[in-house]
Amino acid sequence: MALYLKTLGFTLCVAGLAGSLYCWQGVRNDEGYYRAARALEKHPGNVLYTREFKIAEPRHMLLLAGTFSALPCGLVWGSLCFGVASLMASQRRS
Repeated sequence: MALYLKTLGFTLCVAGLAGSLYCWQGVRNDEGYYRAARALEKHPGNVLYTREFKIAEPRHMLLLAGTFSALPCGLVWGSLCFGVASLMASQRRS
C-alpha cells in the first residue's frame, strides 16, 4: 500500500505540473481574448466589442485560475500521499 501511495503522490505532482503548464500555454495562446481586449481599448463604447470581450473573458480567467491552482493542488495532494506512505512504512517496520 505504501508503494501505491508513493506512486500516486508522484503521479499527482506530475499531473499538477502538467496541468499548470497546459493552462499557461492556453493563456498565452488565447488570441480571441487578446484580440477582443485590443478592440475594446480602441473603441471603448462599442457594444459589439464589449460583448465579444465579455464572452472571451470567462475562458481566459478560468485558464488563469487553472494555471495558478493546478500546481499547488498537485503538490499538496502528492505530498499528502507521500506523508501517509512514509507513516505506513514506519509503522510496518516497528
